[in-house]
Amino acid sequence: MTDFSKDHYHPRIVAVVVGSFAMAVGLVLRVSGVLLDVEHALLARYQEAGFPIEANGQPWWAILLLLGLTYGLSYLLLEVPGLPRRLLLSVSFMVLVAAASPVAALWGVFWSPVVAILSAAWSAFCAILWARHHPMPCEIVGLPGEGKVIPISGERDRRTG
Repeated sequence: MTDFSKDHYHPRIVAVVVGSFAMAVGLVLRVSGVLLDVEHALLARYQEAGFPIEANGQPWWAILLLLGLTYGLSYLLLEVPGLPRRLLLSVSFMVLVAAASPVAALWGVFWSPVVAILSAAWSAFCAILWARHHPMPCEIVGLPGEGKVIPISGERDRRTG
C-alpha cells in the first residue's frame, strides 16, 4: 500500500467536497440569472412545439434535483474504475439529464436542465480529475475477488490453475 492519507481512500468525503463545489456553481448560476435568456428560449421552443406548459418558473423540486445530481454523480464517478468508464458514464448522465426536460414538458412542467447540466459537468470534471491523481478503492485490486472489479482477461490466474 502507498502512504496516502486514509481520506484519499474514502470516496464519500471526496464526493461531498466535489459535490459542494458543483452545487455552489449551480446556485451561483441560478441566483445570478446569467442563464435566464437560455431558459426563456427553451421555454419558448417547447411552447412553439405544442407542449402544454404554463410559464410558472422553475418547479420547487429543481434545487433538490440539483443536489442529487451533483453529489450523486461525483460519488458514482469515484466508485467507477478507469477513465474511459468515467467519461462514458458522465456523457450518458448528461444526455439523460437533458432528456428529462422534454419528458417533464410532456407533463406540462417546465424544467430547464441547463444549470443542472453545467453543475453536473463541473462535478464530473472535478471527480474525474481527483480520481486521476489519487488512488480510489475500486481501482486497488490485489488478488482477483479482493477488489470491487475483477479484471476481464483471457488469462486464468496461475495460482488457481
